[in-house]
Amino acid sequence: MERRVYIVDDDALSRDWLEEAIALLPEVRCEQIASGGELLARLPGLAPGVVLIDLKMPDLSGLDVLARFGDARERLPAIMMSVAGDIPAAVEAMRLGALDFIEKPCTPRVLIDKLGRGFAALDAYRRSSAAHAALQARFDSLNEREAEVLRHLIDGKVNREIAALLELSVRTVEVYRAKLMMKLGVESLAELVRLAIASGFVQAEAA
Repeated sequence: MERRVYIVDDDALSRDWLEEAIALLPEVRCEQIASGGELLARLPGLAPGVVLIDLKMPDLSGLDVLARFGDARERLPAIMMSVAGDIPAAVEAMRLGALDFIEKPCTPRVLIDKLGRGFAALDAYRRSSAAHAALQARFDSLNEREAEVLRHLIDGKVNREIAALLELSVRTVEVYRAKLMMKLGVESLAELVRLAIASGFVQAEAA
């Protein structure tokens, strides 16, 4: 699987050196970005990848950019780069969600080791995303009536109450309940509620 690295630095020579060092790694595609503003402008359309971002840039600093990353942090784990000894900046970068910090100049080995952490974080994100998508697909497979029964179960109602609310027999509610639990692959109400929360079904229904 091809992996991506976005090099965000206003210094073209620095970007080129980083790309040459990263070229030692197999199946890694580098993309150079010349400013923090350009990165933010392109953020919604960027494929998942590791972001190497310089601390000091003329338009927006690396810290400014990290502060605006929002939900992109998981699919774009960031590694901050700065001159040696800038401990306060390193601390602030980590507080803003940076995965790691590289002191410049660094050796290719240090760079590759840090990128290894970034790729590991990216792999974890992909596994989590795939698992969530599979879970969401299970809830999407419920028909309208099953979803209604599920909503009432989550609200704490028993079969008899659900039957009265939906104008169904208790036996019919029991059938719907059994079907939805089979579709979702759960055996208990507690597990059902946990999955409903994890999938976002509870929030979606509340909205």
